[in-house]
Amino acid sequence: MDMKSMERGCHQGISEADACRSELSSLPDDAARICFLRRHRRKLMSALHEAQEKLSCIDYMIYELERKQKGGGSDES
Repeated sequence: MDMKSMERGCHQGISEADACRSELSSLPDDAARICFLRRHRRKLMSALHEAQEKLSCIDYMIYELERKQKGGGSDES
């Protein structure tokens, strides 16, 4: 797999893809590219975990509201 196809695969669907590609191609060697990609991956994973926490909160609120609708819980508000 060549560098260009790797870049296309890694950056597909990422809004800052152009900036990433530009920075990646400006790095001097593969070791620097690996370091950059690992940092970028950590950043994306962190954002993913934050989104998962928000989804869990929303799921719990939906659960509580549906439980209340069915008469299974008390109204605490």
